[in-house]
Amino acid sequence: MKIIHFICTLLSCLVSQDHLDALIQDVLHGSRDSAAIYLPAIDQKYPNNPTVMYLKGLLETDGDEAMKIFSNLYNTHPTSDYGDDAVMKVAEYYYAAGLYVQAANWLKKMPIYYSRSEHIERAVKLFLNSLIVSGHRDTAIFYSRVFKRQFPTLDVDGKINHLLQEFENSKKQKEQAEAQSPEPVEPVDIPVEYQTEVPIDQIDFALNNEIYSLQSGAYGVLENADQQKINLIIAGFDARITELYRNNKVLYAVRIGFFNSKENARKTGSQIKTTVDLDTIVVTNEK
Repeated sequence: MKIIHFICTLLSCLVSQDHLDALIQDVLHGSRDSAAIYLPAIDQKYPNNPTVMYLKGLLETDGDEAMKIFSNLYNTHPTSDYGDDAVMKVAEYYYAAGLYVQAANWLKKMPIYYSRSEHIERAVKLFLNSLIVSGHRDTAIFYSRVFKRQFPTLDVDGKINHLLQEFENSKKQKEQAEAQSPEPVEPVDIPVEYQTEVPIDQIDFALNNEIYSLQSGAYGVLENADQQKINLIIAGFDARITELYRNNKVLYAVRIGFFNSKENARKTGSQIKTTVDLDTIVVTNEK
């Protein structure tokens, strides 16, 4: 143990900013081993360094804890090189969880404080979509006009029109489906999981032994969830739709796989990020 401690201490002395940046890139591309070796020592020596904090957040396997780290990074080092990255991580966490109002509140920081960020185009799209799916259509249209002036090189009109058209089409399809339904579905107060893609015998086995899954989004419109599920299946991932009930409303969560540990789930999450550039969070399946 003394030898390991000595090596870790020595490594922390040899770490440069460029090395930290390289470790972050390794983690973002799915390679976590080297960063995991360095982190304990450099975190002990530089606990308030924003780059170290960002690396720690990336390596954290608990989504809630990772969000706290990224939030703290933004609150304490908003002008650091990873301030915008931290904001996007928190926003994407809320977005993937279906908490679109919270996601919009964080995404709004991007055009205000990080207008030159490499994430700005994605942030604008997620922000507008968060407003639309949370019922703030007029607000989304207002901000699209603001962004059109602020970012003339972005196709803001195309983005908002596409998002609105998708939302309207999905809304019409949902209304038609509900009109054909003989009886309305009574909402319940507790989360209910409805597995549509896995045979019942496999579900029982999975939930008994593999309690974690990945979640890439939670939508109020089934069509949106179904489209994301299809894209994931095409990319080779075992995606399904799970129905969740929150505040007497149905959300359609897109979930991937069954895992016996958060670490295994995060590994697949890294593959999904690399393959289809989609962020995920680890969730616990209801038994």
